[in-house]
Amino acid sequence: MFIDIFGKKIYYEMYGAEHKDTLLYLHGGPGASCLDFVNQAKALSEKRKIILFDQLGVLRSEAIGENEDYGMEYQIEMIEEMRKLFEIEKWSILGHSYGGMLAVLYAYMYQDCVDKVILECPSLCFEDSARSVAEYLSEHIHSLGNKQASELCEKIKSVEYRDKRESVYDLTGLLQYVTDMKLRNYLHGISFEEYQRSMDTSGITTEMWAKGDKHLMKLLETGPMPNAASGKRVTMTDNFLPMIQGITLPVLLLNGRYDPACTVCQTEYIIGNVQNVTQVIFENSGHFPRIEEADKYTNTIFDFLLK
Repeated sequence: MFIDIFGKKIYYEMYGAEHKDTLLYLHGGPGASCLDFVNQAKALSEKRKIILFDQLGVLRSEAIGENEDYGMEYQIEMIEEMRKLFEIEKWSILGHSYGGMLAVLYAYMYQDCVDKVILECPSLCFEDSARSVAEYLSEHIHSLGNKQASELCEKIKSVEYRDKRESVYDLTGLLQYVTDMKLRNYLHGISFEEYQRSMDTSGITTEMWAKGDKHLMKLLETGPMPNAASGKRVTMTDNFLPMIQGITLPVLLLNGRYDPACTVCQTEYIIGNVQNVTQVIFENSGHFPRIEEADKYTNTIFDFLLK
């Protein structure tokens, strides 16, 4: 289904519409789509209304225009407009990976509109996550015998980037060298083939996936966002960890034991600085505990939302 937000067609799915209490899912990537959350949405819809959507410029949602101004603040305003259009007084939000950044920013800006916050393997400081991922991939990269790939891996692990956007470009480049798709997707408890089978991609074309490149590039643009509250544009290379200190809502932190993106440093910061936080570790998961340990994930979400 589609909903019109600020004149843009946004693809969304809703499950458990009979329930009043709502959970909104914010996908990662940037550009990964909500495809791989559908199974959990169906399971969770037994007790909650679940809304998931492809962000503007991603997969089934409308593409971003070449000269269109787009950024994280605009994403947040689109989320808030969606809440109003669905006539939801308050909802809980669940952000995965990059979606964790969106969840923190939305909860920080619209705390009165949020009931609870769930962060699944969040990446709240991209440069820190990039260093961790490079370390995670290091053995594989060096085994390839490709000097350029090895040098890039070592650069990410050691360089303090002046222009934080370069950490995104470098990590994206490094991932292109990875031949083991299980490693490339930060999986642990399942194979890449099992990950693929967990979602329905029928009708999804290469052209749809390709739209995500512009989505990512737009999120890296600098300069002030028109009508933004501050003079500085919020970007995915910002450190979102300090922002989480201002969130007084109940927070559930979900970590895959073998996830390289949400680092020990970030996890410890969240636990040490959030007033009301619960952490659950998935011992046989990497970056996707909702798929790698699906039943435990569903039960953990219910335990948090229903108490």
